[in-house]
Amino acid sequence: MASPSDTSINEDENAITPLRIGVRCKPATLTLLYRAPGGMTRLRLMPVRGLAAYGPLALPLAQIRQRHNKYLQQVPDIRLEKLLRLLQEVSCGRELEEAARALTKEYTIDPNQDLNKLHDADLAKKKKIMDSSFSHHQVLPDDPGYKYDQRLEFDSEKV
Repeated sequence: MASPSDTSINEDENAITPLRIGVRCKPATLTLLYRAPGGMTRLRLMPVRGLAAYGPLALPLAQIRQRHNKYLQQVPDIRLEKLLRLLQEVSCGRELEEAARALTKEYTIDPNQDLNKLHDADLAKKKKIMDSSFSHHQVLPDDPGYKYDQRLEFDSEKV
């Protein structure tokens, strides 16, 4: 009988590990470079259907998640939303570099910004960004380099 640690190793061997995700503008497509369970690196093209030039992204995001759930399980929603917004901006006529710069500004957290003054939808987006950043930088006991009760001193002059 396998121990629980053996089971988690087997699950990891059968899991798809996303390496890179990006977009193709014409036709609107998400591209995913991933490591397959056998260890091979593969590329998956996922066409984006029903993406309006303007409007909310909830429906296209849900549809692409439903169609490609096996491949997109480990990709955060905010990352997919940002890529879909990029495709929206390009479909409106913006250049790719210009759209990427605009979205970088839209999807970053300014520490000097007063989040209390934002509308509910904008605040929810900023919270998703913060949650994604937190989970990306979170160190768990199973991670390499984990130290229990690590203490750091911060320079108080910068605050």
